[in-house]
Amino acid sequence: MAGTNLHTAPGDRSHIPDASRLIYEILDADLQRVKARAPAQYKQHVADTEKRLNILFDHLNNEDLLKPDTIQSMNELAANIQAKQYDAAVAIFSDLMTNKTDEGSNWMVSLT
Repeated sequence: MAGTNLHTAPGDRSHIPDASRLIYEILDADLQRVKARAPAQYKQHVADTEKRLNILFDHLNNEDLLKPDTIQSMNELAANIQAKQYDAAVAIFSDLMTNKTDEGSNWMVSLT
């Protein structure tokens, strides 16, 4: 891919920088929790969420597309999810959906 800073193949998470590591760890842990508990009728929705989160994780791993302020907001969003502060997480998510669609239109829907 010309013009990209592709470190690794899709699915590799070994290059996610420390500044983005908690985003991956928290969202992936939450995804694994949901996958283990989701009823069968939600299997396709969970699979789509996983696909979109993997797009985000690939961008984090390759340090492309997401700007530093977006990564900061995503860290805050992930921390709020982990702390079960869902109102704060939704507020951050709404701001990202409104102001950062150029950075996340292909993965943001996975956070809903």
